[in-house]
Amino acid sequence: MKKDIKIVAVISSPNFNGNTASLVREAINGAKEEGASVTEIFLANYKLEFCKGCLICNAKGKCPINDGFEEIRKLIYEADGIILGSPTYALEYNAVMKCFFERLGTYTLYTSLLGGKYAVGISTSYKRNGAKNVAKKLTSIFKFGIFERSYISGTLGVHTMVNGAQKKVCESNDDLKKANELGRKITKDIKSNNRYTLQTVIMRAVIALYLKPIFKNKEQKERASYYSLHQRGLI
Repeated sequence: MKKDIKIVAVISSPNFNGNTASLVREAINGAKEEGASVTEIFLANYKLEFCKGCLICNAKGKCPINDGFEEIRKLIYEADGIILGSPTYALEYNAVMKCFFERLGTYTLYTSLLGGKYAVGISTSYKRNGAKNVAKKLTSIFKFGIFERSYISGTLGVHTMVNGAQKKVCESNDDLKKANELGRKITKDIKSNNRYTLQTVIMRAVIALYLKPIFKNKEQKERASYYSLHQRGLI
């Protein structure tokens, strides 16, 4: 059973004390109550540039943009679990979260550096279904572990429009309880090494048959990806 558990909580909301942030922080509370060490990353506090699509990360193993993102990336790679929180904008997670995913880059996906980690997705929206769908989308990046898979502990989508008025989730014991339980659950999953054997079965079969062979090369433009996989015994 794993003892020293590290979890990183990433919040992409622009509102420090908003509904999404409140839910994520309650999930943080739940994780801490189960003994996890949690680091919060409030993305609005960073001046992150957009991904330039240069693919240099695949060749050198790091992003060439010097804006502090590599510090975030290091925290993500060192974590056992990741809690992702974004408000729902136009039926999607917001642009700040998209920038975060893009900056993690194809290098992170190709090398399965999220492999073995557990994830939780949290979102809020005016309408009921919007937040639930976005919460699931937040964890979708964890489904593409080409050489080592990740695990999804759960998602939470909360609609904030009730009887024509917007509610504050910090005043909703039911929503906060669900968030707290998610924080506890991801920590328990990490402790028990819960493998979720039925998650993404079909996708894993496709990856094994078609994608793994593609990445077994030493091409110059992919050399960092290849060496990362080779050093970890995944290729």
